[in-house]
Amino acid sequence: MATAPNNFITPEEYVRLERASEGKHEYASGQIFAMAGASLNHRVITDNVRFFLRVKEASSGCRSDNSDTRIFIPATKKYTYPDVVMTCGEERRFQDDSRETLLNPTLIVEVLSPSTADYDRGGKFNSYTTIPSFSEYLLISQDEVLVEHRVRLAPQDWRTRFFSSLENSVTLESGEGAFVLPLSVIYQDVTQARSVVS
Repeated sequence: MATAPNNFITPEEYVRLERASEGKHEYASGQIFAMAGASLNHRVITDNVRFFLRVKEASSGCRSDNSDTRIFIPATKKYTYPDVVMTCGEERRFQDDSRETLLNPTLIVEVLSPSTADYDRGGKFNSYTTIPSFSEYLLISQDEVLVEHRVRLAPQDWRTRFFSSLENSVTLESGEGAFVLPLSVIYQDVTQARSVVS
């Protein structure tokens, strides 16, 4: 549930309220938005991707975090909670000593739900692109086998590829050496996810 439109909350007030809250909320344009609970498929996919990245961390120069890690986007004054986030090539930088809010993500993973898919693909992505370190975006459908992979080629130039078969693999380009992430790993133990028929 969002705050009332005339009840503007500053970013500092949001952080204070969020630390005292039992649930998670995102922040944009002075408003606080409660995050809905994730479905079983959503949680399974998130765990699969995070486990894969954790195994690869030691040799990659990267560190990953789960959906409890906030991201602050200075250019748009937004706070978000991606499903998985990874920083490569430099130490993770946080907004303050609490180490709750990450400032320099490299790879961001969002598992799409019907209510957030358009925002994740559009407005949220556009905000993320203002973060200089952000260079790779993975959008994963939870209801069908469909993965969208975006890679930054230049400041305003992104390459997008789609994968729709469990026989496909996505080559993640963050870190020292590419990670080859099979869709069969992403969708392991996911129920009712079906391949997209072209």
